[in-house]
Amino acid sequence: MIVNWRDQTPKIVHQVGIDYRLLSGQGMTPTETNNYCMKGGYYFAHAMLQPGKAYEAHEHGDHEEIYYVLSGKGTITLDGKTDPIRDGDAIYIAPGAMHSIANTGDDFLIFVAFGIQV
Repeated sequence: MIVNWRDQTPKIVHQVGIDYRLLSGQGMTPTETNNYCMKGGYYFAHAMLQPGKAYEAHEHGDHEEIYYVLSGKGTITLDGKTDPIRDGDAIYIAPGAMHSIANTGDDFLIFVAFGIQV
């Protein structure tokens, strides 16, 4: 299966992010969806966040996440601790961890988000 983010319909997430769901897994999408394929994964998404914007702090009790930053710079806040992030950074978010990502740069912060069932 090959899926390109440019061929997907974008979805607004956390009121400010642009999310292109590339692959979907069990528990998140009906099996009739054309990109349903992962048995243990929830989603694999191409995400974009505008300059000056941030996701509201939130948590996921049912899955862990990995963000991989493709371009841009920003900050990640995990359980109250904020660290700078930039292209090339991989960020692990444990189930139940309160987290937020913010774009502190002048261009889009572009990252991949991968949700894994626990």
